[in-house]
Amino acid sequence: MAIVESAKPYAPQTVADNLHRQLRNRICEGDFVPGEVLSIRRLAQQYGTSIIPARDAIRRLVAEGALKFADSRKIIVPQVDSDRFHEVLFARKTLEGEAAERAFPSLTPQDIERISQIDAGIDRAIAEGDFPRYMKGNHDFHFYIYRQSGSPTILHLIEMLWLQYGPSMRFICDRLGTTSIGHDYHRAALDALGRGDQPGFRAAIEADIDQGIGIILDN
Repeated sequence: MAIVESAKPYAPQTVADNLHRQLRNRICEGDFVPGEVLSIRRLAQQYGTSIIPARDAIRRLVAEGALKFADSRKIIVPQVDSDRFHEVLFARKTLEGEAAERAFPSLTPQDIERISQIDAGIDRAIAEGDFPRYMKGNHDFHFYIYRQSGSPTILHLIEMLWLQYGPSMRFICDRLGTTSIGHDYHRAALDALGRGDQPGFRAAIEADIDQGIGIILDN
């Protein structure tokens, strides 16, 4: 009897899916700040879509806690209080430390070179006081590593936490400037990779998270 292979499930990306992903990245990278009001109509115009997919993307972000309805028409980036940020700190260190540790054995010399290039771009952004570019580079640095972990569930949870972290980090550092960024734990992580130090790699990533959220909590 012939064996018929079942078709692989395929979920096509809709306009709303693509817009949701782009807005998610922008929130994680700090393109919006706490309290900022977003307009579905303006977003639709900006991305060249109709109102319906823009509204669907926004509703998904509200469900994820990245945005909230202030009233029936007004969507804002929520403020996060210090108690919530202590929870975010604990969750990020736990999950991102685990993702970094799982990624460690899979990181090839080519991966390490790419991570080093991203970090060099971050250093240039700091030196030039370019905080938007720093935020994007910082996001790219961490998620390049985490995507090598082979842990999609952990990765999804980390993304949810960054949706709460990004806007506040951008807001604080817009006030303080890139000089507020202290010790270079990215370099410590790269050094640990270079010497094959898996615990040291995880510790450097966790220390970087401590430092970033510490800046928010201190201010």
